[in-house]
Amino acid sequence: MHQPSDSQKPQPLEPATNRLLQGLPPKLRDHLLNSCELVNLQFGTILCEAERPFKYVYFPLTAFISLVTLIDGHQPLEVGLIGNEGMLGSTLSLGIPTAPLRALVQGSGKSLRLSAAQLRRELHAAPALVNQLNRYVYVQHEQLAKTTACIHFHETEPRLARWLLMTHDRTHADQLHLTQEFLADMLGVRRSSVTVAAGALQTKKIIHYSRGEIIILDRKGLESAACECYNMMIRDYENIFS
Repeated sequence: MHQPSDSQKPQPLEPATNRLLQGLPPKLRDHLLNSCELVNLQFGTILCEAERPFKYVYFPLTAFISLVTLIDGHQPLEVGLIGNEGMLGSTLSLGIPTAPLRALVQGSGKSLRLSAAQLRRELHAAPALVNQLNRYVYVQHEQLAKTTACIHFHETEPRLARWLLMTHDRTHADQLHLTQEFLADMLGVRRSSVTVAAGALQTKKIIHYSRGEIIILDRKGLESAACECYNMMIRDYENIFS
């Protein structure tokens, strides 16, 4: 398993741009920030495997992470996405030491990292942290349920639009490097289906797609093309953390 690059010490930590940390009481937030280390996460790095104990937890700043499920004989399928709105390892708040899903870096960037052992100590000492992480576990459960229904009921084009919106929210950039093979794996479809769906969005001048590069030209158009699952997932988060 590849490991993230070492923290960039003695460089000071960036300001808290992780929304989950920002929602904590200031004293607890500052304590956790001082306990974390800043790491660079590289695309494709596996951060944890299903049914293996967490070694670290991650609070993304500019990186983002895919949660994928594995079934023998099939390609990995993405069922969740974590950016600066959340964290990897929130289920430790439930007293479960093992990861429920494989997590891999989908977007390179910076993240705050804390050892799983340290987080467990913090959870014993800070009920406010337990409450915050439990709320996020609920949000992730809702995201997983909606993603599963989306995969079953919705066509590839609106699903692709939803996925691009979720990725756009986390990259804060209009240009994305995404190959057909990668998109097919994330959506659980054939490459030919990605070609057709991306071509349809390009014909509508919503995106430009060429040689693994997607440029989002029309954010509003992408929102109109996406299935309702995108707005439902946004509302789930806002309803819990507003």
